[in-house]
Amino acid sequence: MKKRFLTLLSLLSLSSLLYGEPDLIPVGPFGGDVRSLAVHPANPSVVFLGTADGQIFLSEDFGGEWKKLIPGINRRELVIDSLEFHPDDPSTLYAGGWELKSNQGYLYRTRDLGQTWESISLGPFHSSVRAVAISPVDPDLIAVGINEGVIISQDGGQSWDRITRGYRSLYNVHSLAFHPHERDTLFVGTFRLAWKTRNLGKSWEPIHEGMFWDSDLFTILIHPKTPDIVFASACSGIYKSENAGTKWSRLREGLPDEAKRVRTLRFDPADPNILYAGTTVGLFRTWNSGASWESLLADIVINAIVVDPLDSSRILIGTDDAGVLISTDRGRTFEPSNHGFVQRQVPTVAVAGNGEIYAGITLDRHHGGFFVSRDSGKTWTKYNQGLGTAVAGIRTILPSEHTEKVFLGTSQGVFWGVPERQDWKKIEATGKLVILDLAFADADETSMYLATKQGLYHLDTEGPKLRQVEIPVYDREFYSVLRDSETDMVFVGTDMGVFRSDDEDKTWTIKVKNLPYTSVKELQKFGDRLFAGTRDGLFYSDDLGEKWHKAEGVFPIEIGTIQANLRTPGQIYAADVLVGYLFISHDWGTTWEALNVRNTVSRISSLVFSSHSGNLLAGTVSEGVFQILPPSTQASLQSLDSE
Repeated sequence: MKKRFLTLLSLLSLSSLLYGEPDLIPVGPFGGDVRSLAVHPANPSVVFLGTADGQIFLSEDFGGEWKKLIPGINRRELVIDSLEFHPDDPSTLYAGGWELKSNQGYLYRTRDLGQTWESISLGPFHSSVRAVAISPVDPDLIAVGINEGVIISQDGGQSWDRITRGYRSLYNVHSLAFHPHERDTLFVGTFRLAWKTRNLGKSWEPIHEGMFWDSDLFTILIHPKTPDIVFASACSGIYKSENAGTKWSRLREGLPDEAKRVRTLRFDPADPNILYAGTTVGLFRTWNSGASWESLLADIVINAIVVDPLDSSRILIGTDDAGVLISTDRGRTFEPSNHGFVQRQVPTVAVAGNGEIYAGITLDRHHGGFFVSRDSGKTWTKYNQGLGTAVAGIRTILPSEHTEKVFLGTSQGVFWGVPERQDWKKIEATGKLVILDLAFADADETSMYLATKQGLYHLDTEGPKLRQVEIPVYDREFYSVLRDSETDMVFVGTDMGVFRSDDEDKTWTIKVKNLPYTSVKELQKFGDRLFAGTRDGLFYSDDLGEKWHKAEGVFPIEIGTIQANLRTPGQIYAADVLVGYLFISHDWGTTWEALNVRNTVSRISSLVFSSHSGNLLAGTVSEGVFQILPPSTQASLQSLDSE
């Protein structure tokens, strides 16, 4: 583990070796997960959006068009749950977040509306930042909610003190709100109920009478005109207090039981009797300060709400899976408003012979699944008919070369269909298999190989008949499978290296000479050269796997995808799935250079070349699909433009 950690550190210090900067053009499918939204208090056309992968997007037309801030804060896997404008200087914005795979938290600030960002040191406090609040009375007073409680700065973020020492019940803070008139009064919501201090933490009082025990408080809202009226949203519903938190009433009228997990609350800036509630099952509104509620949107998880402070008929909501939705009629109707914004996990991209582009989007429920583009990625159409719950688990896409059929490898077996013409049908024999890779087993496409977590299988698609392919010395998962159409040899990537069959999978021999004892995640063949993407880098063989050579210039990290530019002989790309490097070779893979991809923080999970359009496309871990324009291509285009 220590050796692997040092290797990663050395890789991250290799920026001086990066060659050129390709142009990575986002092509969608737009949408995905939104964690936070913030609207400029003086210019509501300006809206900021925070994601779960350390990215911040900016819209200058109230969500009509989004652009990713580059470099932004540039911290991958940081969930940006807090975006807060400075009360007196709307050019200043704070962003707080927590890391997905650690207990770390960070606070950032921009003073120029997102053009540049600075990291604010929180002193000895490094845990997850879940809430940020700035006093409207004294903007130098900042409160931050972390796992260990509440820390405050009274000098604009230069120094910090924890004001919850000695209060174990004040750990895991998820929401904060300063009193609009009393500088030292702060409301705090934790993963278990609410607290209040009137003297910046010198003393604390529990304020949760009337709340369900073990209520995780996501939002605290203080009425702007009547501060004794306070609202709170929690995992147990919506609460209202009319005596500054001393006692709470749970608001239920019009709210179904399944809507009790309320992620966010927002006042209508024109009328604080109107509130919007974002829940895990949809959007609700009250016209009478919470006495009753009506449903505006159903079956959608809402994480953030903003209302135009100058025109409250305009509302933006940030969701899980569906991205941003906009209403211009006070919530009566909503439409997607995602152009330019993408926070999608795309493990696989494929191109059909007719030029159609296919993308599989995982973990977005029915908002994700299978997408098709017929105009080189300009527009996309979702097509999930027949997939059922497998919609969230598409792992690989295999288009037929002879028909319009497309095969999908999913976490629930293999499906086939014709996009927008034939509903997806499950091949029932494969139902319990978690598919990692697919390859046709013959030129007529009447059978295929399935690399799965449960083993290697041969599927007769016309039967359909399924049989397990036995390799006596190996019984674990298979990551990749390749059939060489020139020799009819079959290659599989495993935890033990590469196996090859020369007799239609009857017998197998391991081919690992000069190949490290490591997992082989990807297999490709271009011309006479066979490539293996492994956990220890990229290797190639010129004799069908008998002997392997290390690809010079590729770092010893996990290479998960390899693709050739079919219009530029000798040009091959490879990408790792661990750090996020993209490599290029101009000599059929003998030597490589690492490209500078600083304008993306996402890792590339899939590469595919379209011979129809000439585009190289990449599916990414969090940024949808990119078109990649290499530096040499950009230089050629610029040269043509100057002539």
